[in-house]
Amino acid sequence: VLLAERKIPHAGIFGNHDDEATMSRARQMALMETLPYSLSQAGPADVDGVGNYYIEVLGRGGSDHSALTIYLFDTHAYSPNERKYPGYDWIKPSQIQWFKKTAASLKRSHAEYSHGHMDIAFIHIPMTEYANPELPRVGEWREGVTAPVYNSGFRDALVEEGVVMVSAGQ
Repeated sequence: VLLAERKIPHAGIFGNHDDEATMSRARQMALMETLPYSLSQAGPADVDGVGNYYIEVLGRGGSDHSALTIYLFDTHAYSPNERKYPGYDWIKPSQIQWFKKTAASLKRSHAEYSHGHMDIAFIHIPMTEYANPELPRVGEWREGVTAPVYNSGFRDALVEEGVVMVSAGQ
């Protein structure tokens, strides 16, 4: 209600607790898509997860060119193989393929923005690399990292496509 009253655009992603109650992720996304000022959208049906999508933010002054692309990913819930990889789930190969294909298809139009285009990403469950204290981070580290044990190579794909920032958490 507060976002709608203030006419603030918003987008949502899913994490580990989002389908533990009575409503599936697909139903939640369908509801989110109807909310005023929501930019949330169900991702492609052939990609694992419900909330894999991107948002283009146009440049200032009525520009027709994207200054920022925000990629949003469904990080699922718990490991599908608790014995071998206990804990949380990870970004799947179909999501990585979707991301790489999408990023590649947008590169030409992004190059047309004269002030330098940026790509960023949002996830709920952190990547495995978040547990590595040697990697750069901004902000305070107030609790331990609860990342997946299995590393799907998602960070490598983000780096290859030029994503400059990834935010994880609630």
